[in-house]
Amino acid sequence: MLQLLIYLRYLSVAGQMLTVVFVAQRLNLPIPARALLSISAGLLLFNVLSHWWWLAHREAGPRALALQLLVDLLALTALLYFSGGPANPFVSLYLVPVALAAIGLDIAPMLGLTVLTAALYTWLMGHHVELPHLHGSDFQLHVTGMWVNFLLSAGIMVVVLSRFMTIVREQRRSLSEARERAIRDESLSALGSLAAGTAHELNTPLATMGLLVDDWMSGEHPPAREDLELLRSQLAHCRDHVRALAEMARRGAAGESSVEPGDAFVHACVDRWRLLRPNATARFRGGAAGRRVRVDPGLQQALINLINNAADANAAAGVDEPVEVETGMREGRLNIAIRDRGAGPARIARPRRDHPGSGLGIGLLISKSSIERSRGTVKQSERDGGGCVTEVELPLVAEGAA
Repeated sequence: MLQLLIYLRYLSVAGQMLTVVFVAQRLNLPIPARALLSISAGLLLFNVLSHWWWLAHREAGPRALALQLLVDLLALTALLYFSGGPANPFVSLYLVPVALAAIGLDIAPMLGLTVLTAALYTWLMGHHVELPHLHGSDFQLHVTGMWVNFLLSAGIMVVVLSRFMTIVREQRRSLSEARERAIRDESLSALGSLAAGTAHELNTPLATMGLLVDDWMSGEHPPAREDLELLRSQLAHCRDHVRALAEMARRGAAGESSVEPGDAFVHACVDRWRLLRPNATARFRGGAAGRRVRVDPGLQQALINLINNAADANAAAGVDEPVEVETGMREGRLNIAIRDRGAGPARIARPRRDHPGSGLGIGLLISKSSIERSRGTVKQSERDGGGCVTEVELPLVAEGAA
């Protein structure tokens, strides 16, 4: 905006000087030409200094623009003072700095310049140098001056508004590009979380298979059929996880989600976790019948990670108790409580391993990321009698919504 104002001021000063010379030389009106030309020359000097400053800094804030408009306003007032005041047909040029202030300034400086313009206009009504009269053609000259003033004002407004709309279009395009980048980055982040979560889930069956292979290599007898069946089931779990990752990645990239009953969804997560941890137990109790939630890609995996962390906490503490998973309602949201008898919330204040081979130590971080992406929250607190309560709250879907 400042650059455009500087260029317009060069044209304005040139027009002022040409007008003064034309009126004094061609129309032979006894106007104070020296004073008027001095004001225009001072404004030209100020514009040259402003141009030099802009080339050196290339940055202009609202204060710089307000100062520029203030100088234009004072210079126009001085010119009108020596050329008839409110009787000058160019007095409506007062609207130009007001319009520029409305476009380029905040509300406070814009209102300040508007009030100052009104005050200066009012002051000119009683303080100005009268224009000399040219008998027989005064009114025609005034009409001609108003016509020139209209052309000048229209040209300035067209240039300024065209530039302003160009800036607005560029900003809209930049915002659109930024929005597309944000959506793309969010999709990539979601895919990264899904991949990390799948790696976390694969760690358990892979560790089980590793133990089986070690036992077979150290033993002298062939593996039992039960061990082979266990190895086969763990391989099937790994295959299912990889397939689930591919499906969730596809859904995540497409932004797909589904609406499911809250109790059924959490119960399905517990059942899937039982397949991963056949040696651990969990007890589910539903308390949100008829309530539905929107299930985004990765949300199921997030809850399974939290249940798995609770089972790891029980194992690390040597507690032979099932993990308790309970659903309920709290302040219009689905509340999922996962209770264990481990060391308490402090054990997961940061990623760590509860005991050697227990996991990768990133399950909670992955779960928080996925749940927050689903507009949910995760918090932990001490459990009465020892242990930790991990609470997940998810927004409900209104009846009839898809």
